[in-house]
Amino acid sequence: MKRKILQAGQATLAVSLPMPWAKKFNLKKGQELEVEEQGSSLKIKTTAMAEEDSATLNISSLHPISTKIIGMLYKAGYKKIKAIYTPNKKVIHRGKEVKELDMIKNTFDHLIGMQLWELGKEKTSEPKRTGLAGELANEEENYATVIESAKVNPKEFDNTFNKLYLHLIHQSEQIYEALSQNKDIFDEAYLAERLINQTADFCTRILVSYGHEEHKKTLQYYNLIDNLETIGDKYFYIALEQHENKTKFDKSNLEFFEKALRFIGESASVYRKFDFDKIKSLTKELDETISAYEAKIKKSKGKENLISYNLYSIFLELYEMIEKLYFLNYDFFKD
Repeated sequence: MKRKILQAGQATLAVSLPMPWAKKFNLKKGQELEVEEQGSSLKIKTTAMAEEDSATLNISSLHPISTKIIGMLYKAGYKKIKAIYTPNKKVIHRGKEVKELDMIKNTFDHLIGMQLWELGKEKTSEPKRTGLAGELANEEENYATVIESAKVNPKEFDNTFNKLYLHLIHQSEQIYEALSQNKDIFDEAYLAERLINQTADFCTRILVSYGHEEHKKTLQYYNLIDNLETIGDKYFYIALEQHENKTKFDKSNLEFFEKALRFIGESASVYRKFDFDKIKSLTKELDETISAYEAKIKKSKGKENLISYNLYSIFLELYEMIEKLYFLNYDFFKD
C-alpha cells in the first residue's frame, strides 16, 4: 500500500496509519508506537496484541495428532482453546495409556502463560437421531478450555531461547550417561523432552506474535528452534526405544554420543559469543563425524537399530544449525 507524506508542523513529516491495522490492535490517539529504521524502510510496531479468535477442536476425531494441533494453535498466538473430548476414553499418548481428559490437561499444562479455565458440558449445535424411535435430539459434549493467563513479552525471547539450549544440553548429558551405564531413564527423558518442547513452543509464540527485534533474523530463529526441538525429540526416541524394546546398545556408538553432546555445547557457546575460528572448526569436525558415522552404518549392513538412526539424525540437525548460526552473525562478514 502507498501513503502520502503529510506536513505536521514546521519540522515534522507524518504518514497516516492504515485504519484496519489500527482497529485490529485497538490503537488510540496518544498511544506510543515503536519506529525502527531498517535501511530504506521504516518498521512501525505496537506492543498491543490483536484479539485472536478462540479455537475449538475435537480431540477424539483428531487423535493421534490432536495434541500437535493444540500446540500449533498456541504457537499461532490463540488466547483461548477449547478441546472436546470423550469421557473415560483411553488413548496412547507419548508411550503411555491415558484418558483423553488427562492427555488434554497434560498438554494444557505444557503451554507457558496459559491456564485451565473451564471443564463442562454443552449441547451439540446440530441434533442427532437417538433412541429406537430415532427422535432428533441435541447430544451433550464434554469440553476443557484453556485461556491466556500472562501476556507474551517479546523481551523474554533471548532468555527463553538460552534456556532451550540449556535444556537440550542437560538432556544430551542425561542420555549419554544412561547409555554408558546401561540404565533405563525413560521417565527422566520424558520430562526433559517435555521441558524442551514447552520452551520451544513459547519461543515460537513470541516470534509469531512479535517477530525478533532484528527482523532479518526472525525466520532463522524459527528454524533454529525447530532444529533444537527435533534433536530433543530424537534423544527422547532413543530413550523410548531402550525402554520399550530393551534394545542392546552398541558400545562402539558411545564415542559418537559423546561427540554429539560436545557439538551441542560448542554450538551453544558460538551462539552466545560468535567465534569465527571456533565455528569453522566445529563445521569441519561435524562434517567428518557425519562421514565416519555413515561409513559405520554402511559397514553394519542393516544391523543398526533405531538408536543408531536417531543419533545419525541428530548429527544432520546439528549440521543444519551451523548455517543458521552463521546467518545470525552476518554482520561479521560486513565490509
